[in-house]
Amino acid sequence: MNVKGFAKRFDEVDAMPLEGGGFIRWLITHRDGAPTFSMRLINVPKGKSTPAHSHDYEHEIFIIEGEGTATIGNKNFKISKDFFLFIPGENYHTIKAETDMKMICIVPIKAAIDILGK
Repeated sequence: MNVKGFAKRFDEVDAMPLEGGGFIRWLITHRDGAPTFSMRLINVPKGKSTPAHSHDYEHEIFIIEGEGTATIGNKNFKISKDFFLFIPGENYHTIKAETDMKMICIVPIKAAIDILGK
């Protein structure tokens, strides 16, 4: 595969609604030629959350702005701008926004393929 690099603005990518009231933009996926990781931008308005769920792959998340509570397994963590999270596979997780939140989330390409299809 001959993959070419690129640069784009986040608003060139459509926002998709998430269960819980947030929105996700799949910034980089297998459809762009990325072989290993997907990058997502997630916005969660005040009082809303990301879906409460678990799956077999890990996440790495960096909080760009906002404050909230992350639940990972049976633990709650107060989080805000400049925090980062590691969520191992098979762990129930969700993030509830106390103020408008914006975060970058990295997942394996498998997640993009499972959710977006080939």
